[in-house]
Amino acid sequence: MDYLGGDVFIGNPGLGMSSLKNYDIRADYTPYTGGLLSLSYFYKDIDDPIEYLQRYATNVGIYTTPENYPKGKLDGVEVEVRQQVDRFLESLKGLSLGANATFINSQVTLPEEEAAQFDQPNIQAPMKTRDMTGAPQHLYNLYFIEDLVDAGVQLGLFYTVRGDTLVAGATTTGGAFVPSVYDKEYGTLNFTASKKIGDRLKLKFQAKNLLDPKIEQVYRSRYISGDKLKSSYQRGMDFTLGLEYRF
Repeated sequence: MDYLGGDVFIGNPGLGMSSLKNYDIRADYTPYTGGLLSLSYFYKDIDDPIEYLQRYATNVGIYTTPENYPKGKLDGVEVEVRQQVDRFLESLKGLSLGANATFINSQVTLPEEEAAQFDQPNIQAPMKTRDMTGAPQHLYNLYFIEDLVDAGVQLGLFYTVRGDTLVAGATTTGGAFVPSVYDKEYGTLNFTASKKIGDRLKLKFQAKNLLDPKIEQVYRSRYISGDKLKSSYQRGMDFTLGLEYRF
């Protein structure tokens, strides 16, 4: 477990390597230097994907472990925009902004023996496929960067929204059905600042997770009514200050 009271994770020495076929198509339009409009589509065909699922052992209870699944596939669309604001407002020289949105569909095929467990008369939760773990339904990013060239200063503000994401697949234990575990959507806000000191030194400051949102994990399945809260926590804010020297 990562922290006291957290979920138990047990490794799997029998894991095999996954193989991947990746296809991408992208169209970019750059109306001027520093400006970008982009649209892309991606598709991934995966053999033996590594998936996280729940298991049960009498000495630890329910735990999470990785296993190879037969097949997986993932596809999606990404839209991106970048603009130099001073192109339109000269008084805002050095300010650039950007945004992108990614929409993802994912699916893995369950091993036959696992699918058979969900189809048992005392379980009656048949499924042959499910979402891929670690693949959010969508990602949204928005950023502002200010370059004060004469002062050697750069400021950045970054906001990211991560959509609902499967953490661990469903399981059966003691003749009962345990639904899949999902992280619900949440957003994070980060700030960065840097200042050049001479030709080789740079002072850097980072403030991460400024909004410190609640991160909720829920049990979810089409065989239960609505989401059931599993846990809720906050990661806290993180501040770092560093000095970089280039030889």
